[in-house]
Amino acid sequence: MHGEQPTPNNLESILGIYHKQQFTGRLDVEVSPGQQWSLYLTLGRFSWATGGIHPTRRWRRQMIRNDLLSSASKVRLRQNDRFECWDYQVLTLLAQRRIANGEQVIAVIRGTVTEVLFEILQATQLATLSQVAARSPDKGGESNPSNSNESEEIIKIVPALGVRPSNTDTGILPRNWTLEIQPALDMTQKVWEHWAKSGLALCSPNLAPVLTQQEKLQEKTSAQVYKHLVELVNGKRTLQDLAVLTKKDLLSLTRSLLPYLRAHYIGLVEIADLPQPNLNIANAARPAAEKPLSPEQDLVVCVDDSPQVCQMMEELLTSAGYKCITVQQAVEALPIILKSKPALIFLDLMMPIASGYEICTQIRRVSLLKETPVIILTGNDGIVDRVRAKIVGATDFLAKPIDSEKVLGVLRKHTKTANMVES
Repeated sequence: MHGEQPTPNNLESILGIYHKQQFTGRLDVEVSPGQQWSLYLTLGRFSWATGGIHPTRRWRRQMIRNDLLSSASKVRLRQNDRFECWDYQVLTLLAQRRIANGEQVIAVIRGTVTEVLFEILQATQLATLSQVAARSPDKGGESNPSNSNESEEIIKIVPALGVRPSNTDTGILPRNWTLEIQPALDMTQKVWEHWAKSGLALCSPNLAPVLTQQEKLQEKTSAQVYKHLVELVNGKRTLQDLAVLTKKDLLSLTRSLLPYLRAHYIGLVEIADLPQPNLNIANAARPAAEKPLSPEQDLVVCVDDSPQVCQMMEELLTSAGYKCITVQQAVEALPIILKSKPALIFLDLMMPIASGYEICTQIRRVSLLKETPVIILTGNDGIVDRVRAKIVGATDFLAKPIDSEKVLGVLRKHTKTANMVES
């Protein structure tokens, strides 16, 4: 079967053949120009998928969506494990250790496969449109015969019989944890149709929105909408990432940004994938000075009335190896801080009922918290705010929107945790 490729040049038709043959192995999919993915089948059913430009971002989204990121970040892979998909290997280990249940595993597999199929489908559609344009009559009214056979090269699928994402004992998941091909394709096709009908056929969900005309955006929107957009849109998160962060479906999130995209207040840019997490057990050992600290030492509290900011900070801090408690109600901040005794506190300046200044003043009145670093978060990066923050005892000042590198820099500066992993 290796190298023997079915003749239909249609993803659904080709996968239908492999389903009937109950194929087990890897299907390497390439869509011109040079876009590549891998689909893994077990007895003619999807067991995993990977590839594209953002495999690590995709994995991280699925972990967040299914409440597995914190546990997954702590997994270390054994040196004698034989696998080719680290993301799949982590998932199977979480299942084996009963950290992830069957529903979570299936959800991760379904989400991953759907994202990959969507990317393949969009790339295929765009490549087809390009070929149609290339074959259209030129200015002289004659077609270009050299392009007549290009349609056969839009999508190439090369099978590798018997190749699994993992060959370890943990890599053999129950059959009911794999996915039927046709329902997965049907679901993805519906997602694509809704996406295209919304005028987004040319827009990849792997692009990142970035503010391009911030002053005009501020003029044309309310203070609340502007604050929300500034917190979310920083050019470092893709549309897919933002959908998970805001807990919205991808289409709804993108539609909400369309007016600003069409007005050119927001643009879309390509960004790199995140670095693959360090899961190598050989590199997991740390020198004595870098051993994990006690719960009090590596715990951070973030007080902010914005759910989006709290979620961003929790994801970032968890990925960096910290424990994180988020507080959205100002009146609850001090009791939680007193109980948890954190290593550092991030404190929003502008909150209802009590401001960051007032909470910081209360914190400094407690002898146990007098030396605890308090970092003020605010969208108003002015000299007056900075001076007042110092007066009430703040340690440092961090301007919004949240920037992961600046947050990690503050953590390195004011805490003892040395081994940071950037998000």
